[in-house]
Amino acid sequence: MPKVPLVTRLNQKGFSSVEALLAAVVFGLLVTALAGAIVYGRGSSASAGERVRANQLAEEGVEAARNIRDAGYTNLVDGTYGLVQGGNVWTLSGNSDTSGIFTRQVVVASAGANRKNITATVSWPQGTATASTSVVTRLTNWFAITQSWANLVLAGSYNAASTQDAVKVATSGDYAYVVRNDAAPDFMVVNISNPAAPTLAGSLSLSGAPTNVFVSGNYAYVTTSDDVAELRIINISNPAAPVIAGTYNATGAANGLGVYVVGNTAYLSRAANASSDEFVLVNVTTPASPTRIGGLANNISMYEVYVSGTVAYLATLSDTAEVLVVNIATPATPVLGTSLNLTGTTDALTIDGFGTNLLVGQGTTLYTLSIAAPLVPTQLGTVTASGTIYDVADNGSSRAFIGTNGALAPFQTVNLNTIASPVIDKSYAATLLTFYGVAYNATKDRVIAATNSDTQEVMVLAPN
Repeated sequence: MPKVPLVTRLNQKGFSSVEALLAAVVFGLLVTALAGAIVYGRGSSASAGERVRANQLAEEGVEAARNIRDAGYTNLVDGTYGLVQGGNVWTLSGNSDTSGIFTRQVVVASAGANRKNITATVSWPQGTATASTSVVTRLTNWFAITQSWANLVLAGSYNAASTQDAVKVATSGDYAYVVRNDAAPDFMVVNISNPAAPTLAGSLSLSGAPTNVFVSGNYAYVTTSDDVAELRIINISNPAAPVIAGTYNATGAANGLGVYVVGNTAYLSRAANASSDEFVLVNVTTPASPTRIGGLANNISMYEVYVSGTVAYLATLSDTAEVLVVNIATPATPVLGTSLNLTGTTDALTIDGFGTNLLVGQGTTLYTLSIAAPLVPTQLGTVTASGTIYDVADNGSSRAFIGTNGALAPFQTVNLNTIASPVIDKSYAATLLTFYGVAYNATKDRVIAATNSDTQEVMVLAPN
């Protein structure tokens, strides 16, 4: 019988059941490992992609905060926010924002004078847990650090239609609200988002000549010479289309001269009115129907009013009481308290204040006063301007700005670091101009001026 080679005999025997089972187990392990590797790889890729996206959103949060800082350092108020973009402009809003599965929070925290720490944190679900990533940076108020009001410049201007003088101005955010001497238009909303090139956003023509303006929230409060509308309330929620929301007809025919608004109360000051309501408290809760709360008569013209707490301070034409102090703790019955007799007999035309300090412009003299004892102001110091002071504004801390008719220097900045010794440290040279109104814009760190120029009725002054 012929012999069969060993290899052939082995091949002929095939796989045993044990061998087949072993092969199946090995194959199953290989398939499970391969499938696990694929699933894990996909999961790892997804997690890595999510982290990359989260890092991008955190970086975006920091850059958005930087842009907000560049638009105005005062926009960076300490707190926790989300981000909203509208018209290619970032703003802080709410306490978080979302993008798909990602939630972002931007935390603003003070880190000393003119410095803010910015932390942008993005979190997202990852399985049964929550993953997060953060980016931290520090932003400085480089504008304040590098520029000074002691070196001011004219940053821009706006030439209004016709040649009537601009007489007063108020400002908030990206806009300046200017009233003119019975021009057409005589109420203007000027866009100063680019201070170097202001543009007209919207306007109105009012009956009577506007005399002053104050802005609070979505409304501008304008005093006028109209005998039946000494105070007009203008809705400015749409800057491109301001509309008259309501009017207040004060007793008598005396012109409205000044206005200050706190909450739902407008404080109106007027020309002498035969002992009837030269100072009026007006409820403006419903702008369409403002109503009288209370009033005070003294038979003298009260040019402007500044309110702090439960006390109102009025600048007047009195030769012996240029500043009146009125207790308004009970709004329905305001009570005249003390008064200040400033040097000379020149009218006090303007008044402003911050903290426990009061600023009064009388003739060519700017007075600084303490109202630490609100009902008993005390004089601190004085400084002499280049001309009659028509308006005064402040930056809320260490500087005042005055508009005058000074022949060569109608605009001046006043250093108030030592409030008892104010010092004029810079003037803007402009021949034969009068700056009737000045207003400080904290967002832009700019002063907007209302002038008698025929080609620059609105001027924007900036530190340099």
